Amino acid sequence: MAEKIKKTRPELLKQRRGLALYKRFLPTLLLKKQQIQMEIRKVRLERARVREEIGRRIGQINKWVPLFSESIPGPITRLVRVKDIIRGIRNVAGIELPILSKVEYEVQPYSLFATPPWVDRGVRFVKELLELRETIKVLIEQESVLQHELCKVTQRVNLFEKIKIPQAVENIRLIRIALGEEQVAGVGRAKIAKGKSAAGRESPKLSRGASPQEESAA
Repeated sequence: MAEKIKKTRPELLKQRRGLALYKRFLPTLLLKKQQIQMEIRKVRLERARVREEIGRRIGQINKWVPLFSESIPGPITRLVRVKDIIRGIRNVAGIELPILSKVEYEVQPYSLFATPPWVDRGVRFVKELLELRETIKVLIEQESVLQHELCKVTQRVNLFEKIKIPQAVENIRLIRIALGEEQVAGVGRAKIAKGKSAAGRESPKLSRGASPQEESAA
């Protein structure tokens, strides 16, 4: 249902101000939408790069397979676990995105003498894989935040472009038509009133001029 508006000059001024406001904010929203879309593409590219790096690192494990057969107490992955994730914030188009600042690990103590010499390198390798895994998690979270903001901005852009601006333009048109008709009607009423006033002034003159003739005829 169309919004009912008053066909008055104050309402016309209100609609004009609203239209100017929508047109002023729309470019800002469009720019923010573009920035978010660009950032989403960057995040996806970075995530693809990290996934590729994980695949490359895992491929390197093949060189370690013979070493894994050496005697150690359990798999090397049991020696390392993520203790804490330290995050930061970066701002993109007014949106706060999480970033991975640091990964803290807990390494189970092991004997440098009772374990094969490659264990130290293996521990570092596991740490690197774990950090890449946490990086992927943060990138996924970044995209989720950006997609949520993109949805909100897109809704506002559509609201302004498809509803608010066309509605204000149409309201201004209707009010102008109504005010124009009112002005024309006012001019018509003024002419009629002027005509009646002139006719009222003419009537007494005609009445006063007719009396002598009527008396002479009598």
